[in-house]
Amino acid sequence: MQVLNKLLLITLLYVALCQTAVMAKGVKMTFYWIAKESDHSGSKSIDLRTCSGQTIAKVSRSFAEAARMEGTARLSNGKVVNLACGCGGGYSCFMTLDEKRYPYGLGSRSNSLKPFISISANDLPYGSTVMVSQLKGLKMPNGSTHNGCVRVDDKGWSFGNNHIDLLVGDKKYYEQIARTYGSRLDHVDISVTSCQLQG
Repeated sequence: MQVLNKLLLITLLYVALCQTAVMAKGVKMTFYWIAKESDHSGSKSIDLRTCSGQTIAKVSRSFAEAARMEGTARLSNGKVVNLACGCGGGYSCFMTLDEKRYPYGLGSRSNSLKPFISISANDLPYGSTVMVSQLKGLKMPNGSTHNGCVRVDDKGWSFGNNHIDLLVGDKKYYEQIARTYGSRLDHVDISVTSCQLQG
């Protein structure tokens, strides 16, 4: 009986350790959103192109740069474009998406991204759920109260390791978060663990 109790205790400890495999404090957190052509002005002098060089749309330079930076963008005609290859300093790196299926863009494995759930990270396993302590209980701009649980759905091209980038969907949501919480969310404590995603 004692041997069985010890085996059970060892098994429970192993499961608990496996559920929280990675913990880190002071991880940089940033936010990203869908660039909208309607938010940008200027002459339409830049061709957004596919990786093979076919023109998708003629847009302003500021919008082209925002589309490249954010990775996903909505054209004024409603079409959604997403990064599809390396840009190499230009804008021949996009693909068009089915805007109903992928309204917030594609993740690193052609998965649909979800605001306030999807994060980009370069040093965490794809698909793993992550508890972000500082997000717990915070009111989000979409009206929800965050439970802290997010998922690694993408990789970031513009940053390195020890950094997560949370999709908020719309730039106005990022601005609201910045106004409400200031620098409180600049660095966060995370653990890769089994947690329940909202929504």
